[in-house]
Amino acid sequence: MDIQTDERRFHHLDALRASALLIGILLHAIMSFLPGYREARWPISDASTSTGLGIVYYVIHLFRMPLFFLLAGFFARLLHQKLGTRGLLRNRLRRIALPLVAFYFVVMPSIVVAMVWGARQLDIKAAGKVEYPMPIIGPPVPWGHLWFLYMLLVIYLVVVLLRAAVARFDTGGTLRSAAGRLVDLSFRTRLAPLILALPIGASLHGAAWWVQWQGIPSPIAGLVPNVPSMLAYGGAFLAGWFLHRRQDTLELLARDWPLYGVGALLGIAGALYIAGATPKLAVLPLGATGQALYLAAYLGGMWCATFCAIGVAQRCFAAPSARWRYLADASYWMYLMHLPVVFLLQAWMLTWPLHWSAKLALILAITAALLLGSYHFLVRRTFMGVFLNGRKYPATARVAPVNPAGQVPGA
Repeated sequence: MDIQTDERRFHHLDALRASALLIGILLHAIMSFLPGYREARWPISDASTSTGLGIVYYVIHLFRMPLFFLLAGFFARLLHQKLGTRGLLRNRLRRIALPLVAFYFVVMPSIVVAMVWGARQLDIKAAGKVEYPMPIIGPPVPWGHLWFLYMLLVIYLVVVLLRAAVARFDTGGTLRSAAGRLVDLSFRTRLAPLILALPIGASLHGAAWWVQWQGIPSPIAGLVPNVPSMLAYGGAFLAGWFLHRRQDTLELLARDWPLYGVGALLGIAGALYIAGATPKLAVLPLGATGQALYLAAYLGGMWCATFCAIGVAQRCFAAPSARWRYLADASYWMYLMHLPVVFLLQAWMLTWPLHWSAKLALILAITAALLLGSYHFLVRRTFMGVFLNGRKYPATARVAPVNPAGQVPGA
């Protein structure tokens, strides 16, 4: 999913984008060891569980996808500058829409097989009616972990239409420049987390269906994303779009990362104190005041963690790195294909008399070996590399070479 096409390479964002996808593999590998999932009849739930893993899951889930969509917005504007509106849409159709269709009919049946296998081992004889923890608008098309691709397509379309409407009336770019300055000001005054959190909080405060412990309700089914997810991920996308417009703002995040780190820790601690450290799969009776406090803690921690991650990456990963570039290319394939692998391994190990730590280590090691090996030998040097990342590396190249100027050839 490589989309850096200008003369400057954002190496730290390459590393961050790869990390956002790869820790998603860890997130899903953890799921079978979470307390309460077997009681809720989740078909791939192990007898060996860990509350500590639940906290790791909670923290990863809190900021990973807002971070990913912010980066998507940043690179979308980069592409728009290089290719224009039509070029952007054509590129995203090739790199997002076609992989969604192609992988959907491979990945989703495999996930079903893994879940049926797990259910049989746990003697879950009937799955019952599928109930999603969020409103489903339109036909209940299940997206699984591929929902992020469909969500991206919706957001690209909305943003392109919105930009066209604004450009029609803002022919001189005055309004867009003013918006960019306001975004920059929000980061200079450290009010960006509050501004981004307010619309999401307003949409969730009165939502009687919201399962609070699970965070932003991902649109895992349906053709129309739910409003809170659209506000959260669409807002992150727009923030990334304007960060590319005002790239000097990235330096503010690099400067303020300790402040955002403290904000993230306080927000996460407050949210876990209110909701509890043990995973919850049902709506919590927090009341209006408790709901508001939880939203303030959760959303504040979410945005602070997102900005802290960008700031740390700016400080630590700004230099060219062939290994991170390799992982940035590999991570798209790995994330698309990981869930059937992880679920099948989890189902295979359900009855093994091992501690969760041993099983998790095995699942991660086998998954990494299978996905990295298949990428290196079946994707990177074949037509699949072109299909996913827009390029096919020569057979002699083990990792993407980086020249002294920091630009990867062919980018």
